[in-house]
Amino acid sequence: MRDLKKTLEQAKPIALKAGEILMQYQEDGFTIDTKRNEIDVVTEADISSEKYVFSALSESFPEDGIIAEEGSEKKSHSGFTWVIDPLDGTTSFSHRFPFFAVAMALVDENSKPVIGLVYAPKLNEFFFAAEGLGAFLNDESIKVSQVQKMRQSLIGIGFPYNRCEIMPRLMSRLANILHRAHDVRRSGSAALDICYVACGRYEAYFEEGLNAWDTAASTIILREAGGTVTNYTNGEFDIFVPEIIASNDFTHSEMVQIINMP
Repeated sequence: MRDLKKTLEQAKPIALKAGEILMQYQEDGFTIDTKRNEIDVVTEADISSEKYVFSALSESFPEDGIIAEEGSEKKSHSGFTWVIDPLDGTTSFSHRFPFFAVAMALVDENSKPVIGLVYAPKLNEFFFAAEGLGAFLNDESIKVSQVQKMRQSLIGIGFPYNRCEIMPRLMSRLANILHRAHDVRRSGSAALDICYVACGRYEAYFEEGLNAWDTAASTIILREAGGTVTNYTNGEFDIFVPEIIASNDFTHSEMVQIINMP
């Protein structure tokens, strides 16, 4: 059986070092390129962070597989795979907006996250969790908010890279939320937004158009903090299905209703 506590402790320095790499690029400067379209960007920092994390994880956990956003991949021989976003919130990073993070998750043979690490170096915030061991922010235990009413809830939102193609649907959902919630916020990092639900800053968060590396790390952190995560129809969450509702549980059923309003 995998010793999750030991694995988590071994992985922590890797996430922290990747964050240092990102901060070095913030200080020294970096080039920016595009991927699928002009708003889907990648920087030198993404590539350097991923190369380091891939190498460090391969050395520390040689039998584990790796899937990373910028294309690095390695087959698993242990049944476990690391799912990596070397820089979640690249647009924020490229504008020197501080909401960006390194996200690392260990998933089992069923693609279920069992360890999650999300490190936001500019904010000096390190979220982490392992199945059955609780969730933490900078070594302090965290729990979801106890707010139960939508009118008192702060909701995190995100917009996918193809937002121009689905703008009416996005605006309809946003309007429905604004009519019912206290307010909304957008950090630009799905990993951080889900962690903000985990530590009680948000009551809920929703987004579509996501990838496994955007959500795998933070969803285990949320679950260990007492939160709930599903797809848009309240079905079981799958890191490979590109939609998520994450909540403190109290607001979840109402969030599902609102997201599915016409």
